[in-house]
Amino acid sequence: MNESLAKISDLMLKRKIKMSILSMYKLANQNKTINQRIIMKRIFILAVIIYLSAPNFAQLNLGPIVGAVTQNSAVILVKTYKPQTVQIELFTQENPHPSIFSDTFTSDTSNYNYVKIPIVNLKPNTAYFYRAIVGGLKSKRWHSFKTFPEDKAYGFSFGFGSCQQSGYSKWNPEIFPVIAQDSLRFFIQIGDWTYLDSTEKKYGYRFNTSMDLIEKSYQSKYNYNYPFASEVLSQMPVMYAYDDHDFAANNPDGTDPAKQNSLLGYKTFFPHYPLKNPDNGIWQSFNFGDVEFFILDCRSQRNINKNALDEHGNFSPPKKHSMLAGYEINGENQLDWFMNALKNSTAKWKVIVSTVLFNPSYAKVFQNAELLKKYPWMKEDVIDKWAGFPHDLQLLFNTIKENNIKNILIISGDSHSSYIDDGTNSVLPEISASNLDVNNSLLHKKLEEGGINIWNRGTYNGNGHVYGKVSFIYADDDYALLEIIDESGKSVVSYRLGVKQER
Repeated sequence: MNESLAKISDLMLKRKIKMSILSMYKLANQNKTINQRIIMKRIFILAVIIYLSAPNFAQLNLGPIVGAVTQNSAVILVKTYKPQTVQIELFTQENPHPSIFSDTFTSDTSNYNYVKIPIVNLKPNTAYFYRAIVGGLKSKRWHSFKTFPEDKAYGFSFGFGSCQQSGYSKWNPEIFPVIAQDSLRFFIQIGDWTYLDSTEKKYGYRFNTSMDLIEKSYQSKYNYNYPFASEVLSQMPVMYAYDDHDFAANNPDGTDPAKQNSLLGYKTFFPHYPLKNPDNGIWQSFNFGDVEFFILDCRSQRNINKNALDEHGNFSPPKKHSMLAGYEINGENQLDWFMNALKNSTAKWKVIVSTVLFNPSYAKVFQNAELLKKYPWMKEDVIDKWAGFPHDLQLLFNTIKENNIKNILIISGDSHSSYIDDGTNSVLPEISASNLDVNNSLLHKKLEEGGINIWNRGTYNGNGHVYGKVSFIYADDDYALLEIIDESGKSVVSYRLGVKQER
């Protein structure tokens, strides 16, 4: 037990030292005698020297970041300053000694010194603390995660959200410490995680033509001075799918000439689950208990959005106009994989992870000329969402009906606002949360001006920031609790979605 406490104390060392230094500084400037102040300031200076000279981050550039977690494995990402050997040390509170060590890998410049280290033979449903050992030096930056359970009927919560770190974001938003303090098993970042197409305008809007700039975007994602990395990624696994601004530019599609760079960046710089067709996109899936998650790639295979409009600008998408499978590719396309995966899933709950708004009723905008006249950008916004791709929607709905698939819900992002619909308007229950640190777009308010209300369970109307939370509760009546949480930790919108029994 003493060893356990010692290691956990080491895990918190960085924060404690920082707090102690600040306390010393304050004490040094309180109403002390001259000699007392001199002594306190000397102690303060000594503490700073010791802190800065400690070899805790000397070789570690970014990370460690954990992803692709299962019952008994994980993948940990590290970036070093130069080619170095990298190893991961882990321990559990129950068994702090001896530590577990991964195999040793070597980072190299061809991958910008990123290395992804597989961790295997872990215990199910167990909390692990981990750190990187780079060039033989042990970092004092301890992070943590918990492996997934073996039990099917295991209640848990996860968080999600999108849209952060743009040129008009709040640099130190309060929402991330709130996320970190919540009882979440993991966080799904569903797109627009950095906006290099706007923050790096001096390089032009085609940032993904440069691998250097793509890598720079991942440096921003993992920047420890930003609270998403330091507060959230330091203590839970992260899942991620790019959307438009972190894929290429505003509202791109599968014709983007540099999309292979975006795919390569994701595969090199992020610890993802196995990709179903890695040469063509990032669609993937994973299970937690009795829940299966389907992470979609809503950019790399979509047809050109404007194909949904005729020569007069009216909404008239051609047959098979597709978001998920707009092109002939080698191997199974995303739409076929998605339909087959839904049909073959044995999980009680199925969660579709969409980086764009799903609600098909958004297409009602095309029936309101006055609203489009007031907000002409809405036309291009609608055709960028699922509402602009009725072929994919109809195939999905037909597959669900013909195979009697139950208990599907959708989490989504992109619109810079947050809402819940129980399926009355969205057909499938949807919770959307997409203003992690950007301003609330209040899209629903603009639609209401035209008499369009497509989120019947509530919308976020504040000026702050929020994230989405979904909890699966197993009791006499199983249900999923969908919530929008604000920066005070308050649930501002919620809906209880009851389970439907499979036939």
